[in-house]
Amino acid sequence: MSPIIQPLSVYAKIIAITLFVVMLGTLISPALAQQFKEPVYTIRGAEISGFEIDQEDASLIISIDPRARGEITITLPRNLIDAKIGFEDIDFHVFIGTNHADNHTETRTAFDRTVTIPIKRSTTEITIFGTHIFSQMSTTQTQTQTQPQTTETRIADELREQIPDGKAKLLIYSDTNWKGAYQSSNTDYTEIVGQRDKSFIFDCESSFGRQGVFGAKIEKLTEHGYLTIVAIQNQKIISQGSTNEQFMEVLVNGDCVSSSSVGPGGGCLIATATFGSELATQVQQLRELRDSKLLQTNSGLAFMESFNEFYYSFSPYIADLERENPVFKEVVKLTITPLLTSLSLLNYVELDSEESVLGYGISLILLNVAMYIGIPAIVIIGIRKKF
Repeated sequence: MSPIIQPLSVYAKIIAITLFVVMLGTLISPALAQQFKEPVYTIRGAEISGFEIDQEDASLIISIDPRARGEITITLPRNLIDAKIGFEDIDFHVFIGTNHADNHTETRTAFDRTVTIPIKRSTTEITIFGTHIFSQMSTTQTQTQTQPQTTETRIADELREQIPDGKAKLLIYSDTNWKGAYQSSNTDYTEIVGQRDKSFIFDCESSFGRQGVFGAKIEKLTEHGYLTIVAIQNQKIISQGSTNEQFMEVLVNGDCVSSSSVGPGGGCLIATATFGSELATQVQQLRELRDSKLLQTNSGLAFMESFNEFYYSFSPYIADLERENPVFKEVVKLTITPLLTSLSLLNYVELDSEESVLGYGISLILLNVAMYIGIPAIVIIGIRKKF
């Protein structure tokens, strides 16, 4: 006679379900804990031995192995830990051991908060209290999926914003510390230093008879991380560069743009590509000669207008070839050096009248015809006669 299987009572079912949930939680908890990704940090005078998240207190606990006095700088993503009242940011509460720390500093971006905390030889634990702790699993997955598009999206957002005419904006995107400087034909040399993302608006005007120029050089100060620099004006990218290398500098430079007419001055495209920058000495000398000499008379102004129509019909292509081919760039440099030398002679004469501009201008043209056509022709004829 087979035994009769009695159905489980309601209480037995509840107990079984509870045990199953507890066992499932035991298995899942270590898996979730493994998803925790350590924040980016730098530390001096100690080593970090571990991080721990306390969900109940909305805090991050940092265990430290101290060596000497120093400091820790740690970047905390907002989707890991944050401190807000409503939609307004409030300060993190930082404790060193059991003592409240009042001498820490904090910088904020839309995506993270970076805290710098001095430490002593006796410091073994730091606790950062916020108001919100978020899921590490979703944080890690989201960052992995969206990181490649983050910078591009932010640049696109910046391009939609209006910048006043005559001004440009320098955008710096990074996940580490950096320093550098920027300058333009309308803005003095300005040193800057920071960490992570920042932007700067500066004057960069193209006016009648003069092409505005700008340059910026930013250096990444750590081995890790990335650095991207973008200069924008009139809702256009006018220059950009980036690096992931260790301690690498990124240089961007170029011409300013403006909604107003640039006038007959234009930019020295070939000379800029040849000598590497609008701020190069040779390019500045050409610009000074044009602005302070030629454009001061009607004949010089008429010449520049005619010359620009001819010059800009081919100069962009030559400049592009120079950037793509270093050998061609050196050939161009050798070719234009005699021309630049002859033009420098005009700095030693007075061009204060229409007659002087015409006289010296024609003489200079004849000199260059002799250098570039006459001398090679004489050499070729002599070689042919000899052989």
